[in-house]
Amino acid sequence: MMKTGFMSYHPLTQLLFFASVLSFTMFFMHPLILLISLFAGSLYVFYIGGAKGYFQTFKLTFITSVMIVLINPLISHGGVTILAYLPDGNPFTLESLFFGAAAALLMSCTLKWFYSVNKIFTSDRVIYLFGRITPKLALLLSMTLSFVSKFISQLKTVRTAQYTLGHDISTGSLIKRVRNGIRILSAMIQWSLENSVDTADSMKSRGYGLKKRTSYSIYKILRHDVIFISLILLADLYMMIGIRNEALYYSYYPMIEIDISGIYTLTLFVVFFLLCLMPLIADIKENLKWKSIQSKI
Repeated sequence: MMKTGFMSYHPLTQLLFFASVLSFTMFFMHPLILLISLFAGSLYVFYIGGAKGYFQTFKLTFITSVMIVLINPLISHGGVTILAYLPDGNPFTLESLFFGAAAALLMSCTLKWFYSVNKIFTSDRVIYLFGRITPKLALLLSMTLSFVSKFISQLKTVRTAQYTLGHDISTGSLIKRVRNGIRILSAMIQWSLENSVDTADSMKSRGYGLKKRTSYSIYKILRHDVIFISLILLADLYMMIGIRNEALYYSYYPMIEIDISGIYTLTLFVVFFLLCLMPLIADIKENLKWKSIQSKI
């Protein structure tokens, strides 16, 4: 598949973008920042993965998110706004419920963006960026990024084979289903270990990690990469200044406090929203460019 738009950008540009967005999302749990990140991340997942990719990430997060929202008030009883009392006498507070919702949003945002990372930041790009600095870490990251898709594909193959033999987890009594599940799990663990050993032997035989080993690279920093990186750094600087000046103040405990007043605070939300939309804008711009060229042919 031909890579265009943000997929064709330099790996350093892609790494800087995802690191910036994920840093503000994961380490700064402002509720509006999380909502913006979730909205922009969902748009990009839908754009690059279609409806299938979007609902795939939605199914993974929905049940877990609901559980986080409901469980957090049961184990955390901080906050001054008491909604009810649990059977054990502990309070069920609005603050703990709100914090659970924020934690669920954080998990959903992270999964959305990591779906995009897995689609765009391929293993060869990881090797290119970190292969010379830390070869072992580069190989580990590369294997981790590609492992999930390979694992799911292999799991489907194993389940299909077990189903034809009448040993699937969807048929039989409860005990039989458990046994079939253990059989499938055992096969997957064995496959994972064998795959890891084969990969390690293959990389060793190719001289991976040797100090004098050279590598060929097709990546070059172009003009659009320079512009993209400059915009990311400017947005990061603007956001960091706002955070440093407490323009994005928020608090979950002991009471919910969210300060969204002031023009400066609103501009921070706009800047972060535009930062999150940068890959989507790059892709749409590239598609419009190609359509314009095709219409003139």
